[in-house]
Amino acid sequence: MITTLEIGVIIFLTILSGAGLGMLLGRLLPAHHLSDQSRSIITLATAVVGTASALVLGLLISTASSAFQQRSSEVGRIAVDIIRVDRSLRIYGPEADSVRQSLARYASIEFEDLFPTGSDKTAKVDKPSAVQLLRGIRVGLFALRPSDDSQHQIKERGLQLVDEMADTRWLLATQQNISPIPTAFLIMLVFWLTILFATFGLFAPRNATVAAALVLSAVAVSSGLELVLDMTDPFSGIVRISSAPMRHALEMTRQDDPTP
Repeated sequence: MITTLEIGVIIFLTILSGAGLGMLLGRLLPAHHLSDQSRSIITLATAVVGTASALVLGLLISTASSAFQQRSSEVGRIAVDIIRVDRSLRIYGPEADSVRQSLARYASIEFEDLFPTGSDKTAKVDKPSAVQLLRGIRVGLFALRPSDDSQHQIKERGLQLVDEMADTRWLLATQQNISPIPTAFLIMLVFWLTILFATFGLFAPRNATVAAALVLSAVAVSSGLELVLDMTDPFSGIVRISSAPMRHALEMTRQDDPTP
């Protein structure tokens, strides 16, 4: 599977090739094609393309940011539900200790699945062993026999929270391989940016300073797009979801007497 870094390199080479093509055409075209009148018309057309590119880029940034925040919120929701179930089971009493131990194992597995150590490892949000363990926690909760209304409420609330954890986990799993940014939008934006850089090269002087400026501009634009794409896959790459909520949930399940 192609990575966002590889996509960024492809975007960089595509945009830079546009600038190179523009500089080549500027050398080959007859002089009247590059007159002041031609320059003014091309400048106006470039302004339209530039405005459209800015609008689409803003849309992509907004979409990627929303997707990143949503998945970050879902991870935080799982962590909060783990803590709430753990505290409820502590209040329930020693009868729920086995379920609490299973919950602690689930928190550990979930942390390792979502935030694996090593840059070459990817998150696994649909690991069968974690799904099976969560199902076992639900079965353990269902098997509890409350002796009073308080324990009965804890049991019902625990079952509800476990169901919410399962729903959120499956939501993460279904979103993992789906990019919120349509490929057509990205291709169209890169095409427009290539046109812009081609017009830059068309009228640019042929010297090392201009060439360096065009290369650096292409690097800036392509790296920005790469970071936007990185946000759509928040469990890998440079821009990642914080592991702090899940780490905190894991620590809380391992404490003997958590603070309220």
